[in-house]
Amino acid sequence: MDSPLNTTIGARMSAYLLTAEDYRKQRKRVNRRLYKLRHELGLITQDTKNYQTKQKLTKVNQDDYNSNDKYGLVWLLTAERDILYALEIKSLLDISSSENEKAGKYKTLMVSKIKRALQHGYKVLELIGNNTENYIQVIELYIYTALIQGQLNVIKKQWDKALSIFSIAKCGLDFLYVQESKEDEEEGQFAKTLINELLDNLVDPSLNLAISQTDIDFVGDLKTISRKYCHEDVGVLSNLIKLIESKDPEFVSDVSSSITLIKEINWRDHQAQIYNDEIAYKIMKLTENQDWTGFTEANQFDVVITGWTDVLELHKLDTEKNQQDDDFEQIQHRAIFLTFINYNLLFTRLKRDLSLIDELRESSKKIEINRDIIRLYNGIIQIVEEIKELPGVFNDEDLSYSLENLQVLFQTKKDIVIGETYQYRELFQEALAIYNYVNQKFSSEQEFYKVEFPFNISTNEEIVELKQELEKKTLQSHISAQFSNSQKNASKFVIENINKFPATSELSDIINLKQVQPIATKPVLFDIGFNYISYDLKQGDLLAINRNVSEEGGQEIEEVEKKKAGFFGGIFGR
Repeated sequence: MDSPLNTTIGARMSAYLLTAEDYRKQRKRVNRRLYKLRHELGLITQDTKNYQTKQKLTKVNQDDYNSNDKYGLVWLLTAERDILYALEIKSLLDISSSENEKAGKYKTLMVSKIKRALQHGYKVLELIGNNTENYIQVIELYIYTALIQGQLNVIKKQWDKALSIFSIAKCGLDFLYVQESKEDEEEGQFAKTLINELLDNLVDPSLNLAISQTDIDFVGDLKTISRKYCHEDVGVLSNLIKLIESKDPEFVSDVSSSITLIKEINWRDHQAQIYNDEIAYKIMKLTENQDWTGFTEANQFDVVITGWTDVLELHKLDTEKNQQDDDFEQIQHRAIFLTFINYNLLFTRLKRDLSLIDELRESSKKIEINRDIIRLYNGIIQIVEEIKELPGVFNDEDLSYSLENLQVLFQTKKDIVIGETYQYRELFQEALAIYNYVNQKFSSEQEFYKVEFPFNISTNEEIVELKQELEKKTLQSHISAQFSNSQKNASKFVIENINKFPATSELSDIINLKQVQPIATKPVLFDIGFNYISYDLKQGDLLAINRNVSEEGGQEIEEVEKKKAGFFGGIFGR
């Protein structure tokens, strides 16, 4: 069997039923499906004259259901068909005059159909018995029957019973919603939407109506009321509370009767009343829990963050449903309480990020982690900015002043990490410039903070220590920058500093000899010849070149002398 609530009420919601004709068409669709299902299971009775004696549907028992859960689906669809008939009649009554002669008959028929639907619903519960293997399906069947029973009680104005029945239904729906939240599938999202529709349009309005008609001294939020009155003995439907209690007792526990809950909170000289007992209980658990002092890992703060996030969601939902727009005092209290929740939630996130930075520094000494640390500090600065923008913070001078300085502190720490990165890269002058700028800008006043922050985020004593550490880093960086600068200006050649001699020096390290280049001279044969002699040649090669040049020169002289012995040589001879 598929989800009972999706098969019945979910199908109604998907069909967008508004008019009596819409309900009639939906009833016919359910009837056709029911006929096919009964034919498939062999539950069709051909002899209509002896129908009561030969019909097979009422003879279905638990063994049949255990062998095939479609027998339970038959009874469920039968109940849905009858409730659709009742809703169709109700739609006709809404548009007809109350003085109409047929109105009384229609109302009687509507009540009759609801009673028949209720009988079929109890028959399904009888078939499942104590079978809780698929407990989600069982809980849905109980909720479906409880909704029918509650509507009948409201029509009959049985307010005490209606209060108990709808309290049981609300506890069951709250439990289902949490179970569906664990699923990310599309079907799970549809189930959550269906649960919200039932709570907003049927269960909560019926509870408010029942509460207004009964003598209840204290009326808190509906969730607290439902957990208080769901334990009333209402017959078979009480088994739903026992089943939920076996899975998670928190969903049906009446906290207000066993624990003295806080009624208001104090924050920065403001008081705000708490209108929801469940929220008051969760706030007590979060504020009284001091386990965070022993946390050694950042992920341990996730539990605290989840707790404050749940409180925030509950407060928003409670405000949306129960806030009275004409009650200015209640609006102001809820606004103060919202700031209180966000204030603590943001500081918890901030503390978690600071713990992450400490873990990074302890896990690795590599400079590469500085990139992650800088990113975390950027997130922390943004969180402080969000805290400053909370309503009521700007008007609190001491808190606003302290948050401004807290933001300066984290910006300073981020700049120090950047300076350490430059120093590690041996960029000492850049690191000195950063340290010097931060040191001049950061002033450790006697009262850096005027308030105390949650989780001991920072104190005035820490500021004094940070200022001393910053001055020390500035001095160290100044010394490193001076030493680096002296190293750059010093000559590396041995002949210029006899006190320095590199162990792995080459010949080029002995003297700083300028590169030999040609010079401009007159174009004389003798000068040209000797101007382009390479000084890089070895001495043996140079002697060989000179010897060849001298031999070639001697041969040229002999040739010239032979030429002179010609005609003119004979005239001007020796």
